[in-house]
Amino acid sequence: MIPPRLWQAALAAAVLSVGCAPALGTPIHQEIENLRAFAKLYGVVRYFHPSDEAAQLPWDAFAIHGAERVKNARDSVELKQRLEELFLPVAPTVQIYFSEESAPEPLVTPRADTSGLVTVAWQHHGLGLGAPSFYRSIRLNRENRVARRGGAGFGSVTQGVDAAPYRGKDVKLRAFVRADVTGSGNQGQLWLRVDRPTPPPGFFDNMDGRPITSQRWQAYEIVGHVAGDATMIFFGCFLAGQGTVWVDDFELLIRDVMGSWTPAEILNPGFEEVAKSGKPLKWSMKSPGYEYVVDRNDAHSGAGSLAITEKSYTTSDPLFDAWPRVGEAAEKVLGAGLSARIPLALYSDSNHTLGVSDTSAFTRRPDIPVAIQGDMASADREAVRLGGIVIAWNVLQHFYPYFDVVGADWDGQLTIAFQDALNDRDARDFHHTLKRFTATLNDGHARVFHIAFVNKARLPFQVDWVENQVVVVRSRDTTFMAGDVVLTIDGREATMAVAASEAEVSGSPQWKRVRAMLEFGAGDSGTMAALEVRRDGRTLERQAARVSDVRPTESNERTVREIEAGIWYVDLRQAEMSEIRKGLDELAAARGVIFDLRGYPNGNHEVLRHLLTSRDTSAAWMRVPQIIYPDRERRAGMSQHGWGLTPAEPHIGGQVVFLTDSRAISYAESFMSFVEHYELGEIVGQPTAGTNGNVNPFNLPGGFRISWTGMQVVKHDGSQHHLIGIQPTVAMERSIEGIRLNRDEYLEKALEIIRVRTTPP
Repeated sequence: MIPPRLWQAALAAAVLSVGCAPALGTPIHQEIENLRAFAKLYGVVRYFHPSDEAAQLPWDAFAIHGAERVKNARDSVELKQRLEELFLPVAPTVQIYFSEESAPEPLVTPRADTSGLVTVAWQHHGLGLGAPSFYRSIRLNRENRVARRGGAGFGSVTQGVDAAPYRGKDVKLRAFVRADVTGSGNQGQLWLRVDRPTPPPGFFDNMDGRPITSQRWQAYEIVGHVAGDATMIFFGCFLAGQGTVWVDDFELLIRDVMGSWTPAEILNPGFEEVAKSGKPLKWSMKSPGYEYVVDRNDAHSGAGSLAITEKSYTTSDPLFDAWPRVGEAAEKVLGAGLSARIPLALYSDSNHTLGVSDTSAFTRRPDIPVAIQGDMASADREAVRLGGIVIAWNVLQHFYPYFDVVGADWDGQLTIAFQDALNDRDARDFHHTLKRFTATLNDGHARVFHIAFVNKARLPFQVDWVENQVVVVRSRDTTFMAGDVVLTIDGREATMAVAASEAEVSGSPQWKRVRAMLEFGAGDSGTMAALEVRRDGRTLERQAARVSDVRPTESNERTVREIEAGIWYVDLRQAEMSEIRKGLDELAAARGVIFDLRGYPNGNHEVLRHLLTSRDTSAAWMRVPQIIYPDRERRAGMSQHGWGLTPAEPHIGGQVVFLTDSRAISYAESFMSFVEHYELGEIVGQPTAGTNGNVNPFNLPGGFRISWTGMQVVKHDGSQHHLIGIQPTVAMERSIEGIRLNRDEYLEKALEIIRVRTTPP
């Protein structure tokens, strides 16, 4: 029996799919219910059931295989059978039963005599995905590989050649690579970069959407173009995250006028020349936290290959003082008439976790096709799309820390996402599905990346939302002028284009608008956009070519400068801390200082120390959830963090004004939070983006990568920051007239404040 709520969701999905339901086979509402049940069981077993069997499973491949396997189950009886076939080999103590029946007696219960046994259970400090970060996930009383914090996050080997002989030609990088990696984000990648002396940048590809995870030696290639003014060609291979990657037999090939590929000379391409340290000669290897050794026992050809290994360490220490006890289980309604009991802690002897008997061991696991386990899965395949939804929904369902404030119906989104993935025709459609899916999180860090679907070309001008219209604020194309109001683009009202863009952007309303302005008119390089603009009361038709994503700069003036007698300006978006230090004496003596943070700071938050008059005592505004139960239930606690800033001399004691707006996100908001909490100056402008906390990206099969916020950040007084941001003390809005006249109205307001407050009556 399917609960009424899920019948309603299924019927809604069926309505959405009118005209798409299959004429034969499983009804669409049954398919959705089957997939929902699999997804809900998948997440709890993957992240909270601690069996040794489950820990060895290739979970991403399992998501694809499992979604494909359960989708066409005809009823709850067949679905139960298929779920048991999938899960019991790796979680033999999980019990799946019909919801209308009483739950069976549990298979895992506490024992009176536990001599020789230990408890194994999951602990999550956020969600650990293998990369060096705040976030870690371990199984208690198991040796867990943990990345060393402070490492680069990737280990790269590099070589470069002079680009001059190859200018104007195509270049191909080719090498043989294999990998021994598990877990999201742990992968090998080739990379190729062409350097130019001036913007726009030259060709770059690091296979970000084509991760190498196969254990078999295979050839991989990158093809690009050498610009006519290129200076150098750099290339190499890297390991992202944990594990080991082997690379061998590099080739750099140049296409000649006849279309044939001829090799360019590179040094030690097969790693046959080896230093006494075991490292290869003539290659650069500088990433901290990684080892580089020529492996004489594993080569594609010749005497050896280069092995890149992350210097992780193993630990069995608990992350914090809370964990499930044996006998605790998650009792979950899966839907489709089924429920499940999933043990959250197991006993283990010296060899393995115990299952239904003391001799239960990992003897078999689901028969996952080899093709799915490789790195060639494409989201053109329906099963890859469905598996991607299973993976992504569960990461966020169990670990996203802001569901209490964003108001998302995440359970309902699972139904919608499955329906959309079933209707998608290919990977491009699925990219849009994932963007709409993550948009409901209202997380400004939530982005969906795929190398094949990046709009790298922009219109030759910048726009902003001013007086409820899309307005050109600066342009490199003289046919457009500052103050032009964009009415239509490619036959569509500009305001409608903005609304459509915002529907695929996650975050606060103010951040959605920022992103929509940045992406306005983006598309394929070389394509033309047809626009109508209003200027001086006249409607003008214009054409614009989409060009490489290089924005006109806001200013080429010095980033730390006196703009009026006794009043200094510091562009925190560009100024390095070393530049600010050189001017500290002048800033300290100034009657007024304007700090511009309408965007992202350049690693210069140390300047806050010169504004503080006492020690920073706010130590709990960054919080990482401590999680031991699924679905964010009964959170074990929070680790709490701050910056611990101390005052520094010289002190900037004049009238201080900060300029900010909704482009300020994340680190910029950490910066501005000190200004707000300690009242370090007036804040002129607009609310900041309302998204802060370290990101925690993960990969999906098919080359997708999703970023999201894994940490909860609040204001220093403990109140909500997410979606709210740092509020201005003096609100400002731009005007079309001000843009036409090239006035910086924010800066003018800051100057006015300083003049009024520092001029004697």
